[in-house]
Amino acid sequence: MTLTIRTWLLSGLMAAAALTSWAITQRQASSGPAAVDAGVVLLLPDAKASSHPATHAWLDAAREEGIALQTMTDDVFVKALANHQVLAGVVLPDTVHRQASDVLVAALYQYVQKGGHLLVAFDAALLNPQQGTYAAPQSRLSALVGSAYALYDQMGDDTTAQGPVYVSRMAEKALAIQPGKLDFADRGASAWGELTTYGYKTLNYSHFRTQALEGGDTLVKSAQGDTVVATHPFGQGAVLFANLPLGYLKTQTDSYLLHRLLSHFAVTMVRQPTLASTPGAQGGMVLNLHVDSNAAQNHLEALEQSGWFDQGPYAIHITAGPDAYAPGDHLGIDLPHNPWMQGFLQRQHAKGHEIGNHGGWIHNIFGYGVTQDNRDRFEPFLRLNHEAVSLAIGERVISYSAPMGNQPDWVTDWLSAHAFKAYYSTSDTGLGPTRSYIQGRRSSATRLWTFPISNFKQIATMDELSTHQIQESEITEFIEDLLVHVSREGIARLFYFHPPISKAYKHTLETLNTSAQELQQQGRFRWYSMGELSDFQNQRMTAEWQFRRNASTRLNTITASSDSTLDQMTWQIPQGRLQAAPLITQGTGRVLEREGRWLVIAGDCQILQMAWTDGP
Repeated sequence: MTLTIRTWLLSGLMAAAALTSWAITQRQASSGPAAVDAGVVLLLPDAKASSHPATHAWLDAAREEGIALQTMTDDVFVKALANHQVLAGVVLPDTVHRQASDVLVAALYQYVQKGGHLLVAFDAALLNPQQGTYAAPQSRLSALVGSAYALYDQMGDDTTAQGPVYVSRMAEKALAIQPGKLDFADRGASAWGELTTYGYKTLNYSHFRTQALEGGDTLVKSAQGDTVVATHPFGQGAVLFANLPLGYLKTQTDSYLLHRLLSHFAVTMVRQPTLASTPGAQGGMVLNLHVDSNAAQNHLEALEQSGWFDQGPYAIHITAGPDAYAPGDHLGIDLPHNPWMQGFLQRQHAKGHEIGNHGGWIHNIFGYGVTQDNRDRFEPFLRLNHEAVSLAIGERVISYSAPMGNQPDWVTDWLSAHAFKAYYSTSDTGLGPTRSYIQGRRSSATRLWTFPISNFKQIATMDELSTHQIQESEITEFIEDLLVHVSREGIARLFYFHPPISKAYKHTLETLNTSAQELQQQGRFRWYSMGELSDFQNQRMTAEWQFRRNASTRLNTITASSDSTLDQMTWQIPQGRLQAAPLITQGTGRVLEREGRWLVIAGDCQILQMAWTDGP
């Protein structure tokens, strides 16, 4: 810690003491701590910041990860510390909290010093609210996070940099990074893997240049060695420093690191219970087949004859028109005049597979041609496809995938207006079902869920292996690892392919089939449809729940309620120092032990309460 920061910190603490009456009365001290809300706090400068898209992004990420995250303004936070209120964890978000008073920054130091856990994101608390200028010679939080950063006086225009980021082997495990997201050029134990996404040779992130101050663990770094993500002990507490604009990135369709880091902070560092994103916390996959043209028909027939469709349910999406690449080429499925394909879809629908739309009528014309500005031309293509596929199975379809991944905003609006539940997406790669942000703001279609692809480095499926000079064995290994990952974490992810590759990559599909069967037999895995998971997410979003802890008795409780049902909603409780399994004290459900955590799985009830006691 530099002399400058020591001097500032001392004066800041004195100011905080004078301005906010840090002393607590003897009457309050003698009464003992009561049971208090023990969720994680998202710290905002004022009530107005609650409407900012970046604030919504943090709250949405928490909701989707099943984390109890509540907003708290700076003044309430300072008063809470003055009243000795126990706060399990505090998040200082990027973008919305650039300004911070010396009083607040001093309070953050005190909070962590006395045992609190803090997540600091990127530009949080960099500006003085009076002058609106950056602190000199570095961020006032530098000593807290363990790295000097925001070094404007020293670096000028080079204060920030942009480039790829690299994740350590240790962090890959600690953060539960999804298989395929990291590219390890060196496969040794000490290697660092570059974070990847679909379709981009390099995934670049803006970050502050840093200088290490003192001990901590770097989880993610830049090519120049700057600290991008690190944990740092401070006093009796600890800080997770995310030198990235996480909330802003989510509003720009790159949510992966926000979700992973927020989950790591809440679950691993703060030891918070979470609400699982799948029924019964049962891991699984959505397998999405894209049928673009009549080139798929013979392969679908071969897969059906081999019994491949006896598993599932899978999501089979059809481009239904007579053409595929150009008007009049007659290379499309031509579903209205194709008895075999009609019968095939009816048979698979009867088996429980989910039949959906793959864009609008002519695959490549729609995929290459649709834009934000030509709705009048292409909306009839959506309508034709929707009517043809729905008529073929005798039921309105509710899931969608965009040809070429090209989905302008108006298409999303059209899906919402026509009661669709889910759509595949090439954005937010690596996530489970999520609610998309469009042009910096969350879509108004709040009941329509996005299903991002699971990327393998820069590719998404077997079709692209040869272009990137990747061996089949690599993606086969990736699929096996992905199946194990979702089973262990109790999450659901999407993988897709086109039927014409089924012959060339027969071994990969057989591995997918047999590995899934083995995990299913162990009770660790299942297949999901997009509609089923969307229905569950919408049900899950209606659940209200609160986690409370009594510091004196070490008694913990969760109380949950829903206007409809809590059925299959599952709370995951880190075993940690639990003396015994949680008890259900109200409502119906069951308690299981799995992968180092207790699962409390609700039955068909509207209120559920559970309790457990921490060990000494």
